[in-house]
Amino acid sequence: MKNSTRLTINPHFHAECLADARQHWSVPAGYHQLDIFEMIWIKEGRGTMMVDLEKRPITDNTLYCLFPGQIHRMAAEQDLVGYKIAFSGDFLSAGNAAHQLPAALNYPGRGERIQVMRLNSEVQPEIEEVVRTIVWEYANDQQLKADMLHGLLRILIAYFSRRGTYDLRAPGNDEMVFSRFMNMLDRDFRSQKQVSAYAADMAVTSNYLSEVVKRVSGYSASHHIQQRILLEAKRKAITTRSSMKTIGLELGFDDSSTFSKFFKTKTGVNFSDFRSGWVHA
Repeated sequence: MKNSTRLTINPHFHAECLADARQHWSVPAGYHQLDIFEMIWIKEGRGTMMVDLEKRPITDNTLYCLFPGQIHRMAAEQDLVGYKIAFSGDFLSAGNAAHQLPAALNYPGRGERIQVMRLNSEVQPEIEEVVRTIVWEYANDQQLKADMLHGLLRILIAYFSRRGTYDLRAPGNDEMVFSRFMNMLDRDFRSQKQVSAYAADMAVTSNYLSEVVKRVSGYSASHHIQQRILLEAKRKAITTRSSMKTIGLELGFDDSSTFSKFFKTKTGVNFSDFRSGWVHA
């Protein structure tokens, strides 16, 4: 494990009991956009969780995994009992860019989906011991604190990966190409909207990239590009008061009419109606 002086905690890591975070849950009509990962374990409680455009009921003994960039709103019908652990990809990899994210936190599968795992009575005591230790270590200043939190976090995610519906085999060449494309797309979708641009950055042909993406995901590379742009447009419509023109410019559209046409074609409703419907939902 790396020396603790190379690992920093804030703002890359945070852990707390939900009782301590209660004031953050019910901001009226408010969505919070994540810039790091969050794992939320609801031991007891009822309510609803909205992540991007997906709504899920809050149930006992459920672990939710949320990704950077996603927007979410939690509405609790009663006090929630559980834990929240937030962390950056850099903290998880200990600052080593060569380390890949585990299957539970990597493409494919990100986007509008909520990653959820039900915790049965067999695994719950094991996971709770790890989580309670994480919360204690975070709240106390002990030697090698960052290293301890890093190791415990990787153990927790290993549980999530092992018991989720993830293929834990070493990825084949197609899966590696697809994962690289999707991560590049997540980074560059505002400025690069052509398959050829991503293919050039990956030193492959456009035809090869398109064929691989279609084999792995069932959808074309251009479809993924359009859906990533659309997802960000929806997020900004819900979480900001920026005008349609401003959002279009931020997403790389030269004029508002082109963005407006794109949005309506892909969603079936115009931008203002979409925003009004979700903000007041």
